[in-house]
Amino acid sequence: MSSPSRAKKGPADARRKLRLAPADKLKREIQAVLTDELRSDEHRTGLGRYDGFAYPATEAYFHLAGGYDADLQPVQLKHRAKSHWWLLDADGRVIDLTLAARETSSFPYHRGQRRRFRYTPAGLSRRAQTIVERVNAKRG
Repeated sequence: MSSPSRAKKGPADARRKLRLAPADKLKREIQAVLTDELRSDEHRTGLGRYDGFAYPATEAYFHLAGGYDADLQPVQLKHRAKSHWWLLDADGRVIDLTLAARETSSFPYHRGQRRRFRYTPAGLSRRAQTIVERVNAKRG
């Protein structure tokens, strides 16, 4: 017989919130080069400063940080008819490039599905390539 005070594992555990990774230098470098022509108006989900940059910023971060070799995993979820992308780091924390430093989110990251980025002959989407070039140029 089980104790009523014992925590049960089940669907509620699957809905637990994932932790956000703290903003690191690479995230700040990417956000510093984002400009309106790289924004996707069709995928905007809110009013945040970096809203509409989820896919290209996430793809650029993945590429610049070392991708799968750096234990990063791209994740995507279509929520309220809009697509959102982010990364999971080696510790299972969320790296959301649309959040500014110290911003939090109630987005249901736990529902996301691991995905690969779209295939392009260049290896990166045009917008992600622009972000990578801008970050590299600023680094000198």
